[in-house]
Amino acid sequence: MICSIISIGTELNLGLILDINSKYIAERVTDLGIECRYMFTVSDSVNDISDALLRSLECSDMVIINGGLGPTDDDVTKKAVASSLGLNLVRDKSLDNYSMRFIRDKKEKDIIKRLLRQSYLPEKSFPIKPRLGSASGFRIETEDGKFIICMPGVPKEMRSMFEEDVVAFLKDIIKRDALNRTGIKIRKSILLTTDISEAEVEERIKEIIGPAEKINIQIGITAEPGLIKIILVAKAADDVIADRNLKIIEKKISDRLGDYFYGKDNSLISDNLKKAINKAKDKLTISVAESMTGGLISSIITDTPGSSEFFSGGVVSYSVSSKVNLLGIKGNDIEKYGVVSEEICIEMAKKVKDIFGSDYSLSVTGFASPGSEIIKAGLVFCGIIGPDGYEKVFKKVFPGSRVEIKFRTAQFILNELRLAIIESTSAVKVNKR
Repeated sequence: MICSIISIGTELNLGLILDINSKYIAERVTDLGIECRYMFTVSDSVNDISDALLRSLECSDMVIINGGLGPTDDDVTKKAVASSLGLNLVRDKSLDNYSMRFIRDKKEKDIIKRLLRQSYLPEKSFPIKPRLGSASGFRIETEDGKFIICMPGVPKEMRSMFEEDVVAFLKDIIKRDALNRTGIKIRKSILLTTDISEAEVEERIKEIIGPAEKINIQIGITAEPGLIKIILVAKAADDVIADRNLKIIEKKISDRLGDYFYGKDNSLISDNLKKAINKAKDKLTISVAESMTGGLISSIITDTPGSSEFFSGGVVSYSVSSKVNLLGIKGNDIEKYGVVSEEICIEMAKKVKDIFGSDYSLSVTGFASPGSEIIKAGLVFCGIIGPDGYEKVFKKVFPGSRVEIKFRTAQFILNELRLAIIESTSAVKVNKR
């Protein structure tokens, strides 16, 4: 089954806000086995919406629209859909209570009239009542058996309606052989890497692309600062074959990437750190001393549920005085080696380990902006102290803006800690880069 996605909103076309709805819908329909081939972003114009809808219907079995269902003058999606299909808008009084959900003064007739616009739908459509917000959605089947699904544009309202109502409908129509024209099942997988460039990833896996294509798997690479995603999309006659083929290519790619590969799909690097800790024989704890990252590492760790089981705490020693007064680092050492140095970095790790009594400790110090004419932005020292005399310091130079350098640093050191724990608790050493 092929679908198109249309996002409505002049603010999207002007670049004032990001179109996160299309991304979400595309990911979810792919999970369900529906192939999204086309996306449109159009302004709040009946003609533009109608044009995008008619184009989408020509090349898709289903069109999913979000946005333009509210009570204001620029909410014209329903009018555009009705016009495209040659239908009238009719009032569904069962929606009135939802449309009036947030009214403050029922004496204002003009306000009531405006809000009740949300109760009008194209005739022959099936209403989707909102669990959040006041804008109702709807779905309609065209004369040639294609579906149009309309949802609100507010992200949380759209997601609620999609998950609570639309998903069940999609699963039902997928089962209808007549609509599943291609007879193809789709499965996807996302492999996550860090501390490696997009070009390096492509070079390492280039010999896998051919074998992947032979079993109908497409490989795509997308880059973010500190995070390269390898997206695998498998198509097969049934789910079992698609999943089996995915696992084959996943194994080939992860073997080629070695330590750069740290997880799958939507997992955080801290989720995969937790997995490594849970596999250890003894209950391990970690602590963090951060300078340049300003608490980002601690924040990422605590984004993982259950992190309190292994995260003892952290110290954000951003200034020189905090390194001296909170961590107990000698001022003479800072003056001698410099605040951004291997010596101060490892000392930070030692001190925070003593403070929290943790098994492992991390430390980071560096420049997120140019420190001088000689020392440029991106110079970072990262340290790890662990059991049995384990001690490592990494000197890195990360490119990018302040935010990007901080994120690259956090990703890097958390992955290095993950690898250190895996190696120390496993008979088989991790795959070196």
